Amino acid sequence: MKTLSVMRKTLRELLRERMTVALMLVFPALLVGFYYVSFGPTSEGLAKYISVLVLNLDAGTGASGAESSAAGRTFIRLLQDAEYEGQPLFDVTEVDERQAAEVTLREHKASLLVVIPANFSTALQDFAARNGGAAAAEITLVGAPEADEYVFARSLLSGYLRQFALQAAGWEESIDVRYSFVPGTGTMSDFDFGVGGVIVFGIAFSTVIAAELMVREQLSGTLRRLRLTRLRAFELLSGVTLALSVVALVQVPITLGAALLAGFSNHGSLALIVFICLLFNLSAIGLGLLVAGFSRTPADATNLASAVLVPLVFLSDALYPMPKMPLFTWGGRVIQPYDFLPTTHAAAAIRQVTVFAAGVSDLVFELAALALLSVGIYVLGVLLYHRRKMKLG
Repeated sequence: MKTLSVMRKTLRELLRERMTVALMLVFPALLVGFYYVSFGPTSEGLAKYISVLVLNLDAGTGASGAESSAAGRTFIRLLQDAEYEGQPLFDVTEVDERQAAEVTLREHKASLLVVIPANFSTALQDFAARNGGAAAAEITLVGAPEADEYVFARSLLSGYLRQFALQAAGWEESIDVRYSFVPGTGTMSDFDFGVGGVIVFGIAFSTVIAAELMVREQLSGTLRRLRLTRLRAFELLSGVTLALSVVALVQVPITLGAALLAGFSNHGSLALIVFICLLFNLSAIGLGLLVAGFSRTPADATNLASAVLVPLVFLSDALYPMPKMPLFTWGGRVIQPYDFLPTTHAAAAIRQVTVFAAGVSDLVFELAALALLSVGIYVLGVLLYHRRKMKLG
């Protein structure tokens, strides 16, 4: 009963802080909107991400130049007409000089540069006359080999080059390649992939709220008055935890609802998503208690909690993929620095549920790691706050 009384008291205090509650409930939904504008599906299709520059040096086959650039022009039209799921595949831009194009590549404003050689048409003509064999024309693909967009664009262009050469020789491919997708991924965009991270980002705000709340409890004299009662530290902190869990229970449907309105498709269990969020919320509250233990004023708590929140979210795989940094292998799984952050496992678990309809049996590692980290952080936060601020039995 005492724990429930503390929960009701904390919720009433939070409701009086309308701006704080609004930030915690509405900000994740707004972030969904920003994420949708940046990464949601558009009429541009994959062309939004695969920008191809083309330098056409093809001299053609006609002596008078009437047939100049015939094969090069045909190949460019092939790239411009390429589609995936009814939408453009490449954003093709013709350029006049290589130097300026390479500057564009260095600025990451294009995926790669295609250089069509001067002998492209004549080489293909000889290739067709021999019905195959070696072609002397060399298409040059220029780009940054470490860039994902270059690797992706190069792999797609290689297929189109091969198709174009075979057609020039009058050949037809005898292998019919058909594509099928893992359920839930055929029309998935970066927006669908990122919704789980946005939900986790919203829950992580409990770190700031918990830190501010507990510092105010100390400054208002509440902790001093509690020493005159029989309320134990466990009951106080449990009540605060339940109150912030109620806020999370309201926040998750709002965030997920905003994503659904933006076109997101959830393929998994809503109850499992909520459970994952509540488990992660425990670690966020624990971090808030750790911050409160070292803070003297609400401003200190806000600043320090924000400093904790940024790496907690942005140094995990929550919002965008992180580079691989293997530390060791355990149980057949490569462990990276990000695996020591609860956000990594919470975002991965939610993503598995929403996109691939995963169940508990499919999330053994993620749930076990999240539970271990969340409980450990929470217990550490309770012990430190009790020792530095309460010292109650």
